[in-house]
Amino acid sequence: MRINITRFAALMLASLLWVATFAKNDDKVVVAYVTSWSHEMPDPQFMTHINYAFGGVGETFDRVTIDNPERLASIVALKKNNPGLKVLLSIGGWGSGRFSEMAADPRFRKSFAKDCDRVVKQYGLDGIDIDWEYPTSNAADISASPDDTKNFTLLMKDIRKAIGKKKLLTLATVCSAEYIDFPAIMPYVDLVNVMSYDMGGGERHHAGLHKSENTGHYTSDHAVEAHLKAGVPAEKLVMGMPFYGRGTIRRGGDYGSMQMPEGSTEIWDNTAKVPFILDKDDKIIFGFDNPRSLNLKCQYINDNGLRGAMYWDYAGDDNKNSLRSTVANKILYFDDMPNVLVLNEGGGQHGPFTRAAMNWLMEQARDKHFTVTELQNANAVNSEVLKDVDLIIQLDFPPYTWPKEAADAFTDYIDNGKGAWIGFHHATLLGEFDGYPMWKWFSDFMGGVTFNNYVAALADAIVDSEDTTHPVMQGVYKRFILNDDEWYTYDKSPRPNVRVLASVDEQSYTPDSPVKMGDHPVVWTNESKKAKNVYFQFGHSPRLFNSASFVKLFSNAIDWSLAK
Repeated sequence: MRINITRFAALMLASLLWVATFAKNDDKVVVAYVTSWSHEMPDPQFMTHINYAFGGVGETFDRVTIDNPERLASIVALKKNNPGLKVLLSIGGWGSGRFSEMAADPRFRKSFAKDCDRVVKQYGLDGIDIDWEYPTSNAADISASPDDTKNFTLLMKDIRKAIGKKKLLTLATVCSAEYIDFPAIMPYVDLVNVMSYDMGGGERHHAGLHKSENTGHYTSDHAVEAHLKAGVPAEKLVMGMPFYGRGTIRRGGDYGSMQMPEGSTEIWDNTAKVPFILDKDDKIIFGFDNPRSLNLKCQYINDNGLRGAMYWDYAGDDNKNSLRSTVANKILYFDDMPNVLVLNEGGGQHGPFTRAAMNWLMEQARDKHFTVTELQNANAVNSEVLKDVDLIIQLDFPPYTWPKEAADAFTDYIDNGKGAWIGFHHATLLGEFDGYPMWKWFSDFMGGVTFNNYVAALADAIVDSEDTTHPVMQGVYKRFILNDDEWYTYDKSPRPNVRVLASVDEQSYTPDSPVKMGDHPVVWTNESKKAKNVYFQFGHSPRLFNSASFVKLFSNAIDWSLAK
């Protein structure tokens, strides 16, 4: 499935008062599963629909049971403060049986459908969600029959007739789109919630967006394609995502309570677009979703015209609302917010810095209220895309390999002040590299320099703030230390052609290096361009995010760039 990067949406909510000032995309939905056994009350600003889990098929096969009905009533009460919220009872779940017997008998089936209507009216619900896992399958140790698929269609027809046309009827489906005759049920259902998770285990990520060597057979992309091919129209298709992880460890599976085993590290699969945890022996032990991966999944939903997003479950998030706010804003809230496009290399030697930077940027997006769209190459960059971008962050992304259309669009963007730009490290890798010629315009943009050398053995060094009046330098120490960088040198200093904000003290290199250039600026801006711009020569090590000065510089640069 081909994705066109043409739409940007908001990333994170910071407060309910702030959210209320933004327009809502009424065509999109965010479906949150809220469980009967959790105690956290959902905040209705983060979703459009709540599916309360679970109800079941009663022992007599003709009625609906409800787990913890008092909690369901309290969830429905949220509608008093947010009348637009939809609350449905989700009937089923893994291991919930008696569906096959109920659906096979016309009397049971119609009585059950009638009781669905009774529950809807009694509790003031907006509809019913059916989560039969799965018709014709006894994998969950429940009864099954070859006729289940046919009877499932009849069940949905009967429930629709019983609850009426104004109430919602939705369902949860397996990633492979098996077991259900979708064309037959489409006249009766409003939304199809795809469980695009639990698609792998052990050393395989269970919810990768795209297929890689680290995912199982199915991914979110495959699940969506399977449902489209099975006859579900995109406008009814809701892609699911997990707020929990799976792997060979069972510690803190929910995002909000995840604990990293001693000696483990987090990595990013740039193909699957999801994070993993490696143990001390570099073995994959856990796959999960974080704000960065959910941001990309929501971008996929928007780019492919799907109806919205679903997640299991609300209580799996952390106390900062990191996941649920990412989903809500990327799907629902997108007007009037600055759009930030991040170009990065994805991996390689700068992979650790990129991961740290992207995680930090997601936090900044939540706090400063801007969107983030991430690209690992310039092929999708053109004037149509850039017209919606307020800031480009060139995060260790070199000034070559760009297609002509992308280079021309970027040149126009900077020369004519159509947005702002922040560059790091690799942005001055200017010269003849990998068979690509020098990009002369970009060299002029960077002060007319050509890359010459770098401090091969990474060195700590002292940076001197030269121009403390510039907004990027506000609140930054006059002299501060940065660790583990390469400290590029050029054929000449850019100083005559740019406004230098900071330089490195080459005598402070630790360890010392013979590679020096004398006058050595490391932060500067080219004021001959209409676009606000600032370049940071450093950007090699994730240790930079342990530096209060570096974080202040980056934060200042974002504030200045996005200020109107």
